[in-house]
Amino acid sequence: MAGEWVFELGGEQLQLARAELEGLLSAANCAPAFAAASGLRLHCTLARPPPAGLLGRLGMVRSGGELAAASSLAELETAAAAIDLGGARFAVRCSPGPLEPQAVNQRLGATLAKHGRVDLERPEITVRVFQGDALELMLEREPTGYRRCLEHHLNRRPRFAPVSLPPRLARAMVNLALPSGDGQLLDPFCGTGGLLIEAADCGLAASGSDVDGEMVAASRENLRHFGFVATLEQGDAAAVVQRTRPDAIATDPPYGRSASTAREPLGELLARFSAACAEALPTSGRLVLTLPDPALLPQAGFSELHRCEWYVHGSLTRHLLVLERD
Repeated sequence: MAGEWVFELGGEQLQLARAELEGLLSAANCAPAFAAASGLRLHCTLARPPPAGLLGRLGMVRSGGELAAASSLAELETAAAAIDLGGARFAVRCSPGPLEPQAVNQRLGATLAKHGRVDLERPEITVRVFQGDALELMLEREPTGYRRCLEHHLNRRPRFAPVSLPPRLARAMVNLALPSGDGQLLDPFCGTGGLLIEAADCGLAASGSDVDGEMVAASRENLRHFGFVATLEQGDAAAVVQRTRPDAIATDPPYGRSASTAREPLGELLARFSAACAEALPTSGRLVLTLPDPALLPQAGFSELHRCEWYVHGSLTRHLLVLERD
């Protein structure tokens, strides 16, 4: 049954957050129809609710749930009285705005407590109130991965050099590469395993390789630290792609002062790699990667679905490309 939903995007990269959200919802046959964005909030109509576990995969979306009401506080209270939480533990979280958030939390919490139990520490349902032109009441029944993936932050890993991708970016990349969640994902420049960690946490079948054996060992140690496993091997990226023939690829090729290309010029390495991907990936298979300059990668055999930027520091901006095999 169709329903109206609200999604609160993270503020790091709005284009990427929307692409990740739309990709997962579309792959799950939710047929999202988006309205105009309101700040960080996206409203959309879904033909069917997201399947269990889908929202937990999202790395760039703060929260999401069914829109239960949009009006004044008094009318939100009336709507809340009709919501049956089935005795579930819940917490009300009101965003900053003209109304004092704690007062809103208390008023709605008192009404909802007739059908549920207040639990501010471990709620099963988070009732979110957004303040804007009208108050909006949203029921978040499943948290996204926005906060969870920070458990895999670089400072929580035993091996973190050379610097890996931010967990939220890595999570969005694996989701954009394999939005359906089905098939085999490969990271052929796995480094210390940041993409593989997020893929494993999302329940995706993933494998990795690196030309540097020390990086393979670092990936294995980091994965083991978080309780994950993945098939890992040492080898040339293009050769591994051609031999394993994955369904999708998400990767962060080497660049920068601390990166290793086994002394091969980066342009030549990427040309060989791109050709291998175009030959090995299935039709509509995706290649998602970051580069310091998109012009470094030949795109023969691919169509570009998305391109966005992720600022790192004054001398480096990552360019994220989402390519689909023709």
